[in-house]
Amino acid sequence: MVVQLSQCTDLRLLCKQSRNKQRSCNMAGYECITLLLCLTLTTAQAAEGKTWVLLAASANGWGNYGMQADVYHAYQVIKKGGIPDEQIIVMAYDDIAQNSLNPFKGKVFDSYDMMDVYKGVNIDYSGKLVTKEIFLAALRGDEEGVKNLTGREGKVINSGPNDNIFVYITDHGGPGIVCWLDGNYMTAKELNKTITTMHQNKKYKQMVLYIDTCNAGSMFENILPNDIGVYAVTSTTATEPAFSVECSSQYFPSSSFTCLGGLFSINWIYETESDDRTSATLEQQFKEAKIACERFSVPKQYGNHSIALLAQSKFFGDSALKPKHRRRLRRSGEKMQAIPKHMQAYYLLQNRLAGLPKSSPEYETVAKDITRYKTLMDQVDYFMETIPYIIDASFQTHEIVEWRKSNFGDIDWKCYEPVIDTVKTKCPGIWYREEAKYYALSQFGILINLCNEAPVEKLRAAITLAADFNPLCKL
Repeated sequence: MVVQLSQCTDLRLLCKQSRNKQRSCNMAGYECITLLLCLTLTTAQAAEGKTWVLLAASANGWGNYGMQADVYHAYQVIKKGGIPDEQIIVMAYDDIAQNSLNPFKGKVFDSYDMMDVYKGVNIDYSGKLVTKEIFLAALRGDEEGVKNLTGREGKVINSGPNDNIFVYITDHGGPGIVCWLDGNYMTAKELNKTITTMHQNKKYKQMVLYIDTCNAGSMFENILPNDIGVYAVTSTTATEPAFSVECSSQYFPSSSFTCLGGLFSINWIYETESDDRTSATLEQQFKEAKIACERFSVPKQYGNHSIALLAQSKFFGDSALKPKHRRRLRRSGEKMQAIPKHMQAYYLLQNRLAGLPKSSPEYETVAKDITRYKTLMDQVDYFMETIPYIIDASFQTHEIVEWRKSNFGDIDWKCYEPVIDTVKTKCPGIWYREEAKYYALSQFGILINLCNEAPVEKLRAAITLAADFNPLCKL
């Protein structure tokens, strides 16, 4: 006998039969109980919702190895936690594993444990598809938008009001912006507008965002509301650099020196990997990562802090390791040769030079590269210091300029965005040369301050004039 749900509403009707049919009646009762239990469990699961994950690293090139490695490691930890691939979106340029500088072809490591984090990674958007437009479309669940941008069907966060979302971004950045490919950038305004719209459209129950870039705190400080179910963690305050780690090794030849990960990222990922995620909270994870970053940067929390009291399993899946294999792997910046992200290329050259004999031809080549970098940084300094002088000579003192780099208030986006675009167009040598760009971004606090003190057109004119005097802007 097969029982339909409608028949279970009144089992007595089913059992008004002769005594010899009592067995069938009992079987029907068992089937009803089983069916109702299944429906109850299904309803409970629907109420609890799914967990969706978006992991993104847009930086490419061997020098930015660690950012992709961190995303791959995060994927491994979350996938092993039981979250299926259809609910995980990975964005990475994917030019590291088979890179000509990689001495371990087909493998990527996130630390000197030499554990391959690349094997089995399902990358959904790679190469030129790693853009902020596709990232934001995937985040808000815009299937049509992704199709228009990519020319094909693409994975998006197809979430609802009972679902949790975890977003992780690692890259370079500056005040109020995260860098993307081809000179593009995502502003704090764009990201927070997308999140707010998702809240209005009931696209999530709770959302957690982690960002590991220089000036990461500026993506949320005084912008992210605390009443829309969003909790954000950043690797730094609004005004300081982030740090890369594991930047030289006996395992890599000097010609392949690079940084294997971010100080903050490696620690939150390893913490998640080693914790009992069903009992350990996001707050515990944050505190451990923050301790590891001491003396280098100060990770920050924004938004709804009560979400930090939830179990990690709500966003990362269940524990992947058996209890006897779990261990806390806090990794301090001192032990991992931490260097600031915005000067990463320069310090990597210095590490490389230190490992070469002075008599070798390569030593002279690397020494010349270091000199070239110093010249570029001097030209960036000159450009950024010239702008306030043109506006008002009283801004010219070195002390004032230095203070303004890392001391700035709220961002006036009506001024700041067009000013950034003016830098891009009038001084492309700064914006499109990575070694100059990331160093320059560390000084964009000057522009934020000037936006609060001078008309936007006057500031744009000063940038244009400063570019005319600077050889870097002629490239």
